[in-house]
Amino acid sequence: MISDFKSMVRYHFLHAAIESGLLDALKTPSSRNDLIEKLEVQRPDILDALLKVGISLKEFYCKKNLYGIRGKRSLALAGPDGDILSAIIQASTTYYNNSYRHAAARMKGAALGDDLKWAGDIIARFSKLTDPVIKTFLSGIVPPDPGLRVLDVGCGSGLLLKTISKINPDLSGLGIDVDDAAARQAVENIKKWGLSERFEIIKGDIRDLPDDIPGFNLITLVNVVYYFPVEKRPGLFRALRSRLLPGGSLTVIMNMQGKDSDFSAANLNMANASMQGVTPLPDPVTLREQLKESGFSTITVSDMMPGSSFVGMQAI
Repeated sequence: MISDFKSMVRYHFLHAAIESGLLDALKTPSSRNDLIEKLEVQRPDILDALLKVGISLKEFYCKKNLYGIRGKRSLALAGPDGDILSAIIQASTTYYNNSYRHAAARMKGAALGDDLKWAGDIIARFSKLTDPVIKTFLSGIVPPDPGLRVLDVGCGSGLLLKTISKINPDLSGLGIDVDDAAARQAVENIKKWGLSERFEIIKGDIRDLPDDIPGFNLITLVNVVYYFPVEKRPGLFRALRSRLLPGGSLTVIMNMQGKDSDFSAANLNMANASMQGVTPLPDPVTLREQLKESGFSTITVSDMMPGSSFVGMQAI
């Protein structure tokens, strides 16, 4: 229990260090007065307390009145891949935390959480974690042919489009996301990556996509299906199938109900069950039946990671 408590304190400390800018400020060793100025601190007592927690956890050090980063976790968060790791911390201490903190009341009928109203940016950043696994899976699905078009539904940060662009350098297409923050992040990223000539980003609901947009060879749904009520999914799949060009396929990638030992998927399922605008993780058998009901004749299911409920489905 004490060990678990220490881990909890560390997560909360890292969240505060990220959100306050303290972690970023300490990329360069700084004095207390430097930090007060850099962070525009109005209550130094809170800064002092936060620094003491960091030192007690061996995440920070203080030598000759200069504070700096010491711990492996803090060093990783301040490193080149720190944004993804920061999103994990922020997700765990906000909407994941809320799903447990309010579980008793919500089980008895209290309103579900409205976390999706503000968590879009964190979710988009957090989702980058599975990109290497998704890239491996898509490498066996994306054809090498020139002139192909892809539609990424719920494109988040736009990272999937970047990944696909490397698998097939001649491919182009469209990303769409209903969340304002995620769509803005995707627009900025696509521009930063130099892909604006190949990919367009639209903020909106896939069900409102204009009819005059050309068809696609590949449509991807990555961690998206649970944003649609179970009874609405066959209609969604039929609509997406109508957007596919001859020989095209729909790819669904996400955590699903399944392996009892997968605590990460169970944690996500808990959060989903506790929030407005999202459903518990789908049952893979039911999802496969709904894809068949929607007109797809061949459905291939692949386990993405050993011991995980993270699954890839290709429907043709």
